[in-house]
Amino acid sequence: MSAGIMQDDRGIVSGVKSVWHLLPQYKCILERPVTTKEAVGIATYPIEKQQLCRPNGQLVDAWSIVRTDTDSTLVPAVGERFTIVQNHHMVNFISEHLLAVYPELTIQSVGTLWNGGTFFLNIAINEFQVKGDKSPTITNLMYCNPLGKGSYTACAHTTRIVCANTNRVAETQGLANQSLKKFRHTSSATVKINDHLIDMAELKLELKRHELCLTSLAEAEMTVGQVDAFLSTLFPMPKEDGRGKTIAVNAKAAILNIFEGVQTQTLSKPFTKYGLFQAYTDWADHEKTSRNSDVASVMYDGIMGIRADKKQSVLESLITA
Repeated sequence: MSAGIMQDDRGIVSGVKSVWHLLPQYKCILERPVTTKEAVGIATYPIEKQQLCRPNGQLVDAWSIVRTDTDSTLVPAVGERFTIVQNHHMVNFISEHLLAVYPELTIQSVGTLWNGGTFFLNIAINEFQVKGDKSPTITNLMYCNPLGKGSYTACAHTTRIVCANTNRVAETQGLANQSLKKFRHTSSATVKINDHLIDMAELKLELKRHELCLTSLAEAEMTVGQVDAFLSTLFPMPKEDGRGKTIAVNAKAAILNIFEGVQTQTLSKPFTKYGLFQAYTDWADHEKTSRNSDVASVMYDGIMGIRADKKQSVLESLITA
């Protein structure tokens, strides 16, 4: 099934008319944020660490992570030190120690992927409107538990509503707090994650600087020649024909199609550094790099992975250009 949303997954997203995957397992609410009770309901499913054994019954030094209500194996093998924190306990912990302390913070989305193998929670910390942009931008704190696919992750990222494209909030953008952090599945992870989320929640001034940075880019107009030169530095054109040249040509054409096309409906000044950054971000958060790429993996890579790093590099280049 597309987007990593399987039969046993559930989710809730607030503030949108329809979620990006159009699957019935996720529902949308328009008038209010997601409540803690609703988030706990999505997060409540039992997972256990069960020791593996050989066909003759002999135990081995390996364990699997099993979702017991559906009797499905979420992770085939983990080590002895791997510690499980039930996702609903983590939601309650964040609610008690973060949301209760900062009542202005609200839950923007919550859900699972891969039949519960990944759980995520997005908390909206700030919303702002860049001058000339008809679509608002929301800064989120994200908690993600991908079980055996990686460490617990906590980070800040921004989402522009028009196409749900994301760019991680990082140092050059004004949030100089090393917002992306990962935590091993150990018994102390819960407290460490919550402390990190609290640190990020207190950086309202830095988020304001990020808004001012984007606003300044929205005033910096670009000529056709400047746009072409900038894209040529991102996608150098090989002299010889081949796959590399095809990729460069297609990437530049796709970004220009957004920059000069559909994006002109959402920006009063579309031909600016901000417009080019949004066009690149839109392309990066939707372009598949392999046959196995799906919407979910692309989205999370755009927040915490290689795509996020590339978007950060593009933003830095536009600021200094």
